[in-house]
Order: sequence, then C-alpha cells, then structure tokens
Amino acid sequence: MKWLDLLREGASRAADKAQRTVEVTRTSAQIAGKRKQIRNVMRQIGASVYEAYKNGDFTASGPEVVRLSAQIEEMEREIGNLELELQRLNREKTCSCGKVVPYNARFCPDCGKRFETAPETINAALEVEGSLRCVKCDAELEADDRFCIRCGSDQSALSRQE
Repeated sequence: MKWLDLLREGASRAADKAQRTVEVTRTSAQIAGKRKQIRNVMRQIGASVYEAYKNGDFTASGPEVVRLSAQIEEMEREIGNLELELQRLNREKTCSCGKVVPYNARFCPDCGKRFETAPETINAALEVEGSLRCVKCDAELEADDRFCIRCGSDQSALSRQE
C-alpha cells in the first residue's frame, strides 16, 4: 500500500503545481493588462498636451494631466501588489538591492545582505535549483551569484584562496 500513498502524494503535488501555474498565469495576465492600460492613459496625456499646444496654452492641459497621472500611479500600485503576489506564488523574495532570490535564501547572492527569515520557514521552503555549489557550505548557487545564499560567503574571494 506504500506505493498507493506515493501515487496519491505525487498526484497531490501535481495538482498543487498545476493550480499554482494557473494562478501565476492569471496574475501575469493581470499585470500585462494593467501595463497596457497605463500605455493607453499615457497616450491620453500626450493627446491632451498636444491639444493644448495646438490651442497655444499648455496650462490648459494641466488638470487633465494631473487626473490621468493619478490614474497611472494607482495602476502602478496595483501592479506592485500583483508582482508581490507573483513572487509569493513563485516562492521568491526581493532583496533591498533589487535582486529577486528564492524564498529560502538566507543571504543575497548579489550583495551579501542577510535576510531575517525564521529557520523553520527556510527549511519548509523548496530547495534552491542550481548547478554550482558554495565553496564553503556546499549550497547550490546560480551562475552569477557572487555571495552564497545560505552562508553569505563571498564566492569569488573563497575560490581564489583555494
């Protein structure tokens, strides 16, 4: 009966992954839609400014530009929230330096910053995919990682010493 349990577990994991893929696709489509809306509003701003130019009074477009710019700011906030949701679905987080890293990373591979994440959360996260390994702790790394995501060691400095 153990094989039946394994089969059920595999089917459950596949269903979870399929659901996450659907959610990622839906969220990505929402982001793309918001960006398209922003481009359309920017066109409206341009048309308003050009119309004011044709009439010889740039200040006439001011209220319309302010109103449309506020719409863009709101859509950009919505995109930011959707991007955070996308990171959650992909089990990623963003370092203060801007690098997107796996959720279980303890250190940023780009700047070396330590993440304040509870160990039980890190252990529950999926393993980092990669083919390179840290020269100090043997964690898997990406090709462009300058610092280890687990121990924070500088990979270029350690590999030169050895």
